[in-house]
Amino acid sequence: MQARIPRYIDDLPQILWWEIDEVSLFAGLFGLGIILGATGIGFIGGILCSYVLQKLKSRRGSEFVMHWGYWNGIIPIKPPSWQEEFYE
Repeated sequence: MQARIPRYIDDLPQILWWEIDEVSLFAGLFGLGIILGATGIGFIGGILCSYVLQKLKSRRGSEFVMHWGYWNGIIPIKPPSWQEEFYE
């Protein structure tokens, strides 16, 4: 069995042909659909949202989603105060 070697050190892990962030988005929406009793809607919504994320990343670069999150205040700029360990 051959393993895929990432081209760059910053490449995200992949599951089949999806990167891990796309898989987690799909799994989250699908799981929410199962919990709410709308499995089909969760499945289709997960596929559509993963597809949109994949297109956004391919068109604007893989770090666009992180930049958008910082810009809109979704991702905090500073880490929590208890997380101030530095390693050499």
